[in-house]
Amino acid sequence: MLELVSALTYDWVQHYGGGLAPHAVCLLLEPAVILNEVVTNLGIAAAYFLIPFAILRFLKGAGGIMPFRSVLLMFFVFILSCGLGHLTHLVTLFVGGWTYWLHAGVMQVTMVASIGTALGLLRHGRAIGSLAVRLAQSHRPA
Repeated sequence: MLELVSALTYDWVQHYGGGLAPHAVCLLLEPAVILNEVVTNLGIAAAYFLIPFAILRFLKGAGGIMPFRSVLLMFFVFILSCGLGHLTHLVTLFVGGWTYWLHAGVMQVTMVASIGTALGLLRHGRAIGSLAVRLAQSHRPA
């Protein structure tokens, strides 16, 4: 059965996929590895998609008085692109061909977003820490 699936997949890739086979072709003899890839990448992507919505909810609840809003927005883009990276990884697992370029594009966005987020934290890190200390001190019981 695996030989038939492999042959059909190879023929499909050669005809429609630009010659680049999906990753799963290499893993046909290890279905547990394929299952692990699917479950873990979907789980990670789900978490990465929930976090940006939590950030938006946080920003909305704070109204217009949120300091360092830009850093939170950078985190939003960074984390969302990480989730997309896990989904496009799964697409390359089963489709191959042009989807490798899709995944590469998502990874480039993730790279830019992660560098921007790191630079934003480096720029504002002390001020964010100082604000956190002041908030903690103002909420201490007398």
